[in-house]
Amino acid sequence: MTVKASTVVRPRRSGGRMSSPAHRWIWRAVAVFVLVWMAAHFITLGALKWGPSVRHDATVLGQMIAVAAFPLLFLLAFGTSNPLRGGIIAGAVGVVALLAVLLHS
Repeated sequence: MTVKASTVVRPRRSGGRMSSPAHRWIWRAVAVFVLVWMAAHFITLGALKWGPSVRHDATVLGQMIAVAAFPLLFLLAFGTSNPLRGGIIAGAVGVVALLAVLLHS
């Protein structure tokens, strides 16, 4: 008498939960939003230092650049085929804006 082993394949669960594409997409969106907001924030702060000499005009200029850059960076970060590449691009713009704030103080 020959006994065959059943070949039922069950998905492995790590920690009791499976990572779904929706969860990864949501976390990617949150990370990109934080990076892009950081870049826009430092652009706005930096405009006071490298922008026009009148404080109000510099603030308005920084806000205009940040409002224009925010959706572009967000789309660029999400539009790349590699999620890591998009995050690196958004983070690099934020770092450049931070360095502009620090170097022109």
